[in-house]
Amino acid sequence: MPTPNQNEQEAIRNLQRYLRQLYFSEENIPEAPVDGVFDSTTEAALRAFQRSRGLPETGIADQRTWELLFNAYRAALALAAPPVSVEIFPIYPQGTVLSPGSQGFAVMTLQYLLGELEHTYRELIAPPMDGIYGEKTQGAVRAFQLRNALPPDGIADLLTWNRIVDQYNTLFRSFQAE
Repeated sequence: MPTPNQNEQEAIRNLQRYLRQLYFSEENIPEAPVDGVFDSTTEAALRAFQRSRGLPETGIADQRTWELLFNAYRAALALAAPPVSVEIFPIYPQGTVLSPGSQGFAVMTLQYLLGELEHTYRELIAPPMDGIYGEKTQGAVRAFQLRNALPPDGIADLLTWNRIVDQYNTLFRSFQAE
């Protein structure tokens, strides 16, 4: 058997990676090494995959086998992946603030956080969770700012947002410890 060139070895490694991932989630797929060598172990894993998908058990990665294998690999990765995080406030919020007149999910999130912190700060009155940055939200932000030595302008800029989130996370961790 001729020695595979570098591109062929990488293709074999990809095949082996896909089979290896399926080995962790499908008990009928035996473990295959990821070494770029198409040996009897890799062939046995490929045949098992073909058998599990109702394909002819040729031990050859034809177009149909590659497509099904790659799709199964992607599905297995998706099932094993952690949940995707949600960025509520912009990652780079220079110039981005929540202030009177702001509306939407970020405002509702701010209102939720302030509502949770109401138990910690007696002077803070939780605003309604309506997604509208009105007088009550501005008042709650101002009360939080006063208590945390921030400029009490009632505007949730980056510094205020980060302090609110930090205080919420501290509160949340304290509940988890109980």
